[in-house]
Amino acid sequence: MTVSDKGISSRPRQARGRLPVVAGLLLICFASIFMYERFTPPAPENTVIRLHDDQIDIQKLNNEIALFIIEKGYGYKVEKVENTIKEVHSSIIDGDIDISLEIWRENNIVWYEKAIMSGNVMNLGVLYDSGRQFWIIPQWFAKENKIENIFDMKKYWRQFPDPEDPSKGLFFNCIFGWNCRDINKVKLKAYGLDKYFNTVSPSSPEALRAIYQNALDMHIPVFGYYWQPNAIMASDGWYILKEPPYSSDVWYRVNQAAMVSPHEVVDQACAYGDNSVIKIAHENLQKKAPDVVEMLKKMSVDIEILEGILFQSNGEKTDFMASARYFLLNYGPSWYPWVTESARNNILEALEIPLSVDNDNF
Repeated sequence: MTVSDKGISSRPRQARGRLPVVAGLLLICFASIFMYERFTPPAPENTVIRLHDDQIDIQKLNNEIALFIIEKGYGYKVEKVENTIKEVHSSIIDGDIDISLEIWRENNIVWYEKAIMSGNVMNLGVLYDSGRQFWIIPQWFAKENKIENIFDMKKYWRQFPDPEDPSKGLFFNCIFGWNCRDINKVKLKAYGLDKYFNTVSPSSPEALRAIYQNALDMHIPVFGYYWQPNAIMASDGWYILKEPPYSSDVWYRVNQAAMVSPHEVVDQACAYGDNSVIKIAHENLQKKAPDVVEMLKKMSVDIEILEGILFQSNGEKTDFMASARYFLLNYGPSWYPWVTESARNNILEALEIPLSVDNDNF
């Protein structure tokens, strides 16, 4: 697997997981092959809802949950469109994409404010409010060298060698096509770390995950960007480097500097703020699927439940459709409030749950 613009390759983590959960997911997956097209209400004529897919595990799972609800509960056809977040900036304003379930507002704050002011984009509310981003090194390396903050890394760049440039260390940056890639470059320069570290951008979330997991398994120093929620961060193997505290004014200037090329130079940077991860839609969705808009406004997820499903099914080997069915089957109290009674009955029928079940207790 090619994971970066420097040609570094990494072997994906081998699948592991708790057998009962994995077995349950497999049974649901096999059942879904035969049952997925049954019990679908009549679809509104010629209405296709286009859903953004950014290839992040949590988003993939939330997309499949939303897709099942929209298709089986409300009768619309859903088409997933794979785009990077930068591509979505224009696609959703132009109406080429109807919905993005996972926009990290702080990473896109300059664009987001302009998009909302344009009237082309609607904010459908918070999907989850625990999105975090940071720079990490292995916990063992931080303890051995008494490293606490990002400025300590200037003394240890030789422990993170760039195989193509022995005069500098290597920082594993955000994914190609994500705004955080440009933000991290601006921050590195503001902190003076660009004199000590080159950056390399993996080609996919799976590639970056493999790099970190292999480093942890092989006890190798590694330095770079990561985010949470994510199965990797469920372990205690990582140390989050301290940065100057988040400041909205400083952050806005960093975000502005990251949006232009070449990047503007700023004299201050700060830690990422905790993100409220929001749902957005093109304003035309209100006309073509108002019932879906109402559902999406109510959709909010317990991230601990979804992280648990992903962690136990081993993330990169996950069948996300099967995982979505597992969630819908086992966590009814989480999603029943999102949908109408009619849609709920359609969904339960599609999941092969008898409609005589007393769901009013939830």
